[in-house]
Amino acid sequence: MIRPGSRPPLASPDIRRPPPRPALIVAVAGLFVLGGLFGTSQLLVGDFVVTGSLPAKGPILGVAALLYAGSIILGVLTWMGRGWLPALNLAVLFAIAYLPASGRPVVVGLGLGHVAAAIVLVRARSWFAAMSAWRADRSDVREPGQDPGSTIS
Repeated sequence: MIRPGSRPPLASPDIRRPPPRPALIVAVAGLFVLGGLFGTSQLLVGDFVVTGSLPAKGPILGVAALLYAGSIILGVLTWMGRGWLPALNLAVLFAIAYLPASGRPVVVGLGLGHVAAAIVLVRARSWFAAMSAWRADRSDVREPGQDPGSTIS
């Protein structure tokens, strides 16, 4: 019998909680999302951060739009503990891409932030591995006595 104000017992008492998310991972995810939104706003306003006065703006703007959208998506995935290698690659790519526009303080800040994000991602690789293992354990639902190679779908 369940008493008012009390919680019913869990069906499976050995449900593991996900590994705690490091604060720096939240900062990296926020940098990716805010950096992507900032870049997108620059594209919409016409104040081009990356292209400057380069002659081939059309193709570069298309690539920049894809990278900014990818930054937003990878920010969310990083926060969820997924996409470590693509996030690391994007952080390094943005750190390099912001070099030509180094005259603007906001861009310098974003470039340095992406360098710091790459360092944080390398140092936090174990958390991403722990999240992957936690997801694998959580999705591995088998009946007692069932073959370990098969799962219930």
